[in-house]
Amino acid sequence: MQGLPLEEEFRDFARAPGSALAGGLLVGRVIEPATDPVWVHAELARLAHSVAEPSAQALVDALAAAGFSGADTYYAQSNSSIAHVLRTQRGIPITLALVVLGVAEQLGLSASGINFPRHFLVAVERVLIDPFRMRPVAPAELDQAIAAQGLSAQDALVPAGPIDIMLRMLNNLRLLAEEQDDYARALDFSGYQLLISPDAFPVLVSRIDLWLHAGVPDMARHELEQAIALAPDRAVARQLEQRLGEIDAAPPQLH
Repeated sequence: MQGLPLEEEFRDFARAPGSALAGGLLVGRVIEPATDPVWVHAELARLAHSVAEPSAQALVDALAAAGFSGADTYYAQSNSSIAHVLRTQRGIPITLALVVLGVAEQLGLSASGINFPRHFLVAVERVLIDPFRMRPVAPAELDQAIAAQGLSAQDALVPAGPIDIMLRMLNNLRLLAEEQDDYARALDFSGYQLLISPDAFPVLVSRIDLWLHAGVPDMARHELEQAIALAPDRAVARQLEQRLGEIDAAPPQLH
């Protein structure tokens, strides 16, 4: 990919990943370029000072008292900016999770993101937290949520590293852009995913329809050929080759 703002910073992060907060800040700067990382860190430090004691319960109690909770306007790109969430105290689970992680880091608490399906969670000192509701998850509630996903606890409660968090944030943004038929913007978000993903194959496959919707079939062919070369097995490669044949057989579009 060429020409994306912050491209080199994404490449550098992929080579030497920093903290989840640093990765989330980088994604936030894609949609809010004027984000001031110094201010973000200062706000997280201020919030940490309001925590009564260094514990998971005290942390979520302080953030809840400060007004942090789920956004009323859920489907908005601004919810993926940690600076926006710090200003408004509203966000989606994964960005609110960054606030929890950032404050936990200030307090010296062990914390990590949890890549729970459809609803990002955080573990602080082994206490599982729902950042959208800013409270610990009750055991019975967790068992019900895991059962609803049809997964084992091991498969549902997968720790998320900084790159995992960035990829999930960018996926949220890509889906929002697609819903708005803004395929150029969706391609930008998936382009950032290509810069950091350890596995380019699924990202390349997801971009094929984006290029076609954007009216650039040559790029769809090009990236589909790249995906074929990276296919995990011959059966998948054959499916993609069939798709390539369908694109090649399609009549040219007039512009």
